[in-house]
Amino acid sequence: MEDLTSFFHRYGDAHLKLSADALAPFFHIPCLINDLGGVHAISSHDDLATYHAPFIAELTKARLAICKAMLTEQQSALPGGARAVVSFRFGNETNDLIFDCDYAFALMRVEQDWKIVFAQLGEIRYSDLY
Repeated sequence: MEDLTSFFHRYGDAHLKLSADALAPFFHIPCLINDLGGVHAISSHDDLATYHAPFIAELTKARLAICKAMLTEQQSALPGGARAVVSFRFGNETNDLIFDCDYAFALMRVEQDWKIVFAQLGEIRYSDLY
């Protein structure tokens, strides 16, 4: 089974495709996402695509070229699940910071794959460039 570090590296890399479809395989349906806009109950792949659309548009406008994901805390001893805190850094092609943020995740194993069932935005730090 894939470890959480590899999972979140792949998840970070998926952002570089600037496509909601690239992010969809990482999420369990249904799931919950809690961010600056409140709690979003995602009950379908269409809901997930709609949720990600403004975020993808922001990253496209900022010329996303780098996404680094660093697992800072994990508890994977839960039966069939895990908890993780991940710091993300989003940058452009000249390595200028777009923003960075922290997320707490609850994940579950579906067959042999990890799937995000809950994501909670922690701190978000924007660059002065954007």
